[in-house]
Amino acid sequence: MKLWLNRLPSAFPRVYEAFSDAGFDAIALPCVQSYPLDVSLDPAIVDFDRFDNVVVTSPESARLLIDAVLTRWAQWPAKQQFWATGVGTAEILKNELYPVRIAPSPGSESLIQLMFSEVRSNSQILIVSGKDSGRQFDELNSALAVPVAHLELFELVPQFDLGNTSLDEVEGVVHGSALLVKTFLQIADTHHLKTSNYLHFVTSSDARGQLPPGSRYHQINSPTPDDVRLAMQGEPSVKD
Repeated sequence: MKLWLNRLPSAFPRVYEAFSDAGFDAIALPCVQSYPLDVSLDPAIVDFDRFDNVVVTSPESARLLIDAVLTRWAQWPAKQQFWATGVGTAEILKNELYPVRIAPSPGSESLIQLMFSEVRSNSQILIVSGKDSGRQFDELNSALAVPVAHLELFELVPQFDLGNTSLDEVEGVVHGSALLVKTFLQIADTHHLKTSNYLHFVTSSDARGQLPPGSRYHQINSPTPDDVRLAMQGEPSVKD
């Protein structure tokens, strides 16, 4: 199966190489461009030291968080626990911070369950993500005295350049997030691509909810070669 990897431009070439090394026939074709937001006066940056737990949801978020914090603060506040949704995000953070914790398996759902078992009810948690993302971590509010706070560092704008890339024989699309599903569908509509021709790999119920009725899909824990290969062993679901 030839796969279209729908990820942020900054995720490549790492993601493409991972799928190629795992034996997949894949193409790296972003549907978006990322634009940083000005957060210099955002309360989450101004009062960054009040958060004892910080969750970083993507490599893009990690890079921009480092820039935002070090622009405002002379050094990282002490006694903060950092969490990352995947190894790539953790590796970027570890250049500045130690320790950074990740869940036993990649993805937000696994990390949420780990945090449920370990964070205290009086914890103040900051979720660092792109605009309109990271809301799945609001599940933690049921265990907290103070609701989680959100810091949105960038927005995604649909942008597509097919160039010399051929979509011939593409059968599946691996989506990195619900926002990337949304932008993919916008691009598909503009360029008259029939989304029902593809098998979609999505990472959350929010991402699944973006798909049009009749779409074939697998819901996976994370957009990794191992999770995609595991999903392909079963039959896809069909969106109602």
